[in-house]
Amino acid sequence: MRVQIAGVSTLEEALECERAGVDALGFTVRLPHGIHDGLTEDKARSIVAALPPFISTVAITYVDNAREAVELCRFLGVSTLQLHGDFPTPEIPLVRAGLPHLRIIRAMNVVGPESVERVRDIQRRVDAVILDTFDPDTGMRGATGKTHDWELSRQIVERSRVPVILAGGLTPDNVAAAIETVGPWGVDVHTGVEDADGRRNLDKVRDFLINAKNAVPSQRPATRPARPGPKKWGSRRRRDT
Repeated sequence: MRVQIAGVSTLEEALECERAGVDALGFTVRLPHGIHDGLTEDKARSIVAALPPFISTVAITYVDNAREAVELCRFLGVSTLQLHGDFPTPEIPLVRAGLPHLRIIRAMNVVGPESVERVRDIQRRVDAVILDTFDPDTGMRGATGKTHDWELSRQIVERSRVPVILAGGLTPDNVAAAIETVGPWGVDVHTGVEDADGRRNLDKVRDFLINAKNAVPSQRPATRPARPGPKKWGSRRRRDT
């Protein structure tokens, strides 16, 4: 089970997560509401450059066109792009043309049965899909701290031909049950490993990792990368802590 910690904002935090055995670090940049936790693009670039090898670095963003996405990823030096918001699906091939070795994850909010069918269209153009929660009260699409219907997520996993990452309200306490129910390829956590003041809690990160890595999915759907490449991302073995 692969684990991504999203919302990383300092080098110290990134290195602590890496040492704990996290597979991927997500840097939230160019968001609709501005800069998150003081993470400017210059700062994100310096953190990515200082990280050791064998860990995936992910730009989590709401950019809405291919040119901006390519320029952002080139500047940051990340290995993966995670697209949220209203990014036009037809422009994804333009991102590939600009950065052929970049891995692309498309975020999809699980809001009803229609979400199960939508994955069919998305999966043809991306390397993975991440399932997140939409909060109608705030309009937020991700980082809500709320779960969604895991039964729908399970159906999406069954139908998808690319890896599916589960996000949305996951915590050390519920991640094992989520994995056992949904059977995802990986999981993503942001607010679920933070304290009430928004600071990252390393003990929660470790607990989340242990519970996620030890969970046994009730099913293991046969998924394959949409576009085979020379690098098998997210395959790093977790270190003992």
